[in-house]
Amino acid sequence: MTANPVAEYFDGVADVYDQVIPFFASFAGQVAGALDLPPDAQVLDLAAGRGALTRELAGRAGRMVAVDAAPRMVELLARDLPGVESELMDAAALGFPDATFDLVVAGFVVHILPDPVAAVAEVRRVLRPGGQFAFTVPGRADGSPDPWPDPLEDLFLDYRKYQVGGTGYRPNDADPAELLGQAGFTDVSRQTLEIAIAVPDGATFWRFTMSHGAGAGINGMPAGKRAELHDRMVDAVDAAGGTTLRRSATLTLARR
Repeated sequence: MTANPVAEYFDGVADVYDQVIPFFASFAGQVAGALDLPPDAQVLDLAAGRGALTRELAGRAGRMVAVDAAPRMVELLARDLPGVESELMDAAALGFPDATFDLVVAGFVVHILPDPVAAVAEVRRVLRPGGQFAFTVPGRADGSPDPWPDPLEDLFLDYRKYQVGGTGYRPNDADPAELLGQAGFTDVSRQTLEIAIAVPDGATFWRFTMSHGAGAGINGMPAGKRAELHDRMVDAVDAAGGTTLRRSATLTLARR
């Protein structure tokens, strides 16, 4: 399979991805709670990462398949979830027959796919008539800002100008509503999810930051600025006696 920048980046962070604090796992539990699976459901976790959604749904599915474009993610999925079918696969070229699955889930990936139009069309192709697509992206369903202050927001903004393109990938600018409409999905609904996770100290917060997508931009900074950001972030969180990571996401549900 031809590598892409997104896959290459996440291949490099696979061993620490969602292992520092349960960020994606916390959202996954809420997503799973919002889904009704038919008996013996055939379920696909698209760009599964370390399997946050896969774990939540595997016990309820008749067949659970997890795919990712990052080889190391797939190796770890196979190791950690031996009862799941784990495969290396590009979201824009799924190797499944038409109308295979009752449910396709995708956690925090649609907004970073290199070709989201092709990927969403592939999701519809592999869904059975009446099947459901459930995916999350950052931010609130109504587009409003989060109703809580982010104590580190100003610090991140101070250093954004040093992120010269970052390394690995950039988020795409696709509108999820347009993607679903173009692909022919119907019965679209959205809801806001929220999490709050205690982070004990600055070192933990830094390791979390560098274990997922935010690390791509930070890796693009000059080494001196990256070290400076590290020190300021760690000191700020330690001075506050830890912090609470509060984030929101939009869960979108749509049917073929």
